[in-house]
Amino acid sequence: METTTLTIQLPKDVSLALERKAMTRGKPVEEYVEGLLEVQASRASLDEILAPIRDGFEKSGMSEAELTELIDREIKAVRVERRQRS
Repeated sequence: METTTLTIQLPKDVSLALERKAMTRGKPVEEYVEGLLEVQASRASLDEILAPIRDGFEKSGMSEAELTELIDREIKAVRVERRQRS
């Protein structure tokens, strides 16, 4: 894997907190921070996750009021079903 070196300036308290967390995990601080950054970089944003849902909603032609009504009906139906099972 090709790597790149990145130098950043951190406030002392942040640096110390990272060092403590790395130590509790038995890792060098560089390895700990690298892991944090890899997870963050690969994580999809909420906007990216919700994009297909937004697109589907827009294509449906449904209004927000209609969506709210649909959701309310489904919630009530689930509650009725749960009560019947009890």
